[in-house]
Parts: sequence; C-alpha cells; structure tokens
Amino acid sequence: MKKYQDPRVKKQFYQLWETANKIFCNGKIFTGSENHKLLASVSFITIPSILFYIFMSPEFAKNGQNGYTVVFVIIQLTIYVLLSITVCMDPGIIPKIRPDYEMQEELLKVPQKYSKLDYRFIVDSKMFIINAHQFKLKYCSTCAIYRPARASHCPSCDNCVVRFDHHCPWIGQCIGRRNYVYFYFFIMSVSFMLIFVFGTCVSYIVEESKKRAEYMDTSDAISETITQNPVSIILVIYSFGFSCFVVGLWLFHTYLVITNMTTNEYLKKHWIVESKNPFRRQNILKNIVQVLTFISQLKFLELKQNIYEVRDYMQSPIHTQNHVNEANDSSKCKDEEQVQTDNRNKNNYISNNIQMIKEIKS
Repeated sequence: MKKYQDPRVKKQFYQLWETANKIFCNGKIFTGSENHKLLASVSFITIPSILFYIFMSPEFAKNGQNGYTVVFVIIQLTIYVLLSITVCMDPGIIPKIRPDYEMQEELLKVPQKYSKLDYRFIVDSKMFIINAHQFKLKYCSTCAIYRPARASHCPSCDNCVVRFDHHCPWIGQCIGRRNYVYFYFFIMSVSFMLIFVFGTCVSYIVEESKKRAEYMDTSDAISETITQNPVSIILVIYSFGFSCFVVGLWLFHTYLVITNMTTNEYLKKHWIVESKNPFRRQNILKNIVQVLTFISQLKFLELKQNIYEVRDYMQSPIHTQNHVNEANDSSKCKDEEQVQTDNRNKNNYISNNIQMIKEIKS
C-alpha cells in the first residue's frame, strides 16, 4: 500500500510563505519587516516617559497633583496596546500564488478564477465601474494575483495589501485596511501624550517660578526653577519638537479619514479629476464609519493553514511506480549489454588463439 500513499508533504502556510515579514513562535506572532525601526520608535516613547516618572511625578506629588501621573500612565498604556496591535495585526495581505503548493480556494476570493488565463487579456478586457469610474484588474507579477481596487504591492514587505495606505517607516509595518484604525488611534494617542507632557511641564515651570518670584526677579526665578529640575525644560523641548511632526501626521490622517482617501492615493494624486474620489461617501460621518469600522473584513492570510508541498521527485503514485519500472528496465538492459560484451570478448579471444595455433603449425 505504500506506493499509493499521498506524495504531497503537508505543512503550514507560514513555513513556505515568501515574505519580508517576521514570523515567530510557529506562526503565532506576526510582525512587520523592519523590527529595528519599531524598537527605535518604542525607545523614543519610553525614554522620555521614564524621565517623566523619575523627575516630574515626585514634583507633582508634592503639589498634590497625582492626577497628572495617573493620566500619563493611562495614555502610555494605550499607546503600547495600540502599537502592538498595529504591528502584529495582518494589514490585509493577499497571499502570493506559488506553483509548488496548493491552498484552499476560499482564501483566494479576489478574483483568482482569472489566474489561469493570460493576464494581458484580462487587463485589457476585465473592467468594472465604481461611481462612474472605470477600473482595470491590476495584475501583480510578483505575487501572481489580480489585485482589487485600492490594493497595492509594498516593496518593503513584499506583499500586496488591501486598501494599502503606506508602509510606515517608524514601526516597520504596512498600514492597510485591517490595521489602519489602530494606527490612526496610535498616532492620536502619541499626539495627546506629547501635548500633555508639554502642557504639564510648562505649567510646572510657571508655577514654581511664580513661587520664587515673590522674593527674587522673575528671570532669576525661572532660571533657578530650571536649574533645580533641568529635566522639565528637556521634556518641554522634546515634546514640542516631536509634536510638530506627530500632531501634524495625526491631522493629516484625520483629513484622509474624513475624505475617505489613502496616503498612497493622496501622494499619487489619483483623484485630481472632475468626478473626484469614487469611494468618498455623501458626508463626513459615513466616511469615518467606513474607514474606521472595517477592521476584520477581507482576511486572506492564514498562517496556520494546512497546505501541501509537492515533492520534486514524486509527481504521483503512478508516476513513481513507472519511474521504478523504468529504472529496473534500464538496469536489466545494462546487464544484458554487459553479458553480450563479455561473450564477444570471449569469442574474440578464442578466435585469436585458434589463429595463432594455425600459424604455428604452418
């Protein structure tokens, strides 16, 4: 019965998936392609937070302002949770199609049924219309799939992503349809933290300077306050500098949310036409609902999915048996040829001896 066993090797998808993303714990943990950038971003958030706890929290406690520390802890925990979900969540990856394994058809719903045809014919002929806009099925030669509208290929992670927004260089992960909402609230939380740190540290410097100004000049009072707690002015400068970028990024993505546009579409100026963005809804509220509530839809990636890898030396049970028969036949032919060669050599030897005897007698 061994010759009729299934020749395919059963594995899980993450074991054969060709991607730049990092996979840990046997497919249980999935991260972006640039984790070193993620670590740098975490350090930018953690280091000033530690300074805030060590130098500012005791000062607030002396003034009976422990609520500042509590609010800061809540904001920081929110940032870490949202960042972890954003990085470890599938952004909406459409798996590649490779010829050396088979996978379940229900995971390939964007129209993979055309993949058996010539993609040039598909691109020329398969069109669909969304709000008076014509769209072609885009073929990705790297992933060997036909991408739906608004999907794009990320060269950093080497994946096609549904509603691809951008590849975030600060966390090293793609931002797509499934994790965009967490990314949006992540940068919003970081913006709140920077504004909060800036405001509390400035208020601390002002209040302490007022107390000292009662018995010295205002400028001397400010300088003495900063001298007594130099970390306060460091946090003011740090939070102000980063807030100029992070708050601006949050406001930019707020604009994208209310207009139902992606960063990729904005930078490439896709909708600078008279009919404008076909995905934009009638009002701002509907745009916000569509962008920030479609979290779990269109999931194609299943890292723990069972797939079958075809062995190179085994195409099918019948072919395997044929290969064995052919090998046996070839070995038999070689044996017969060797026997015939030996017989010819013996006959030649005998004939040569007979000829020599005749020559001697003569």
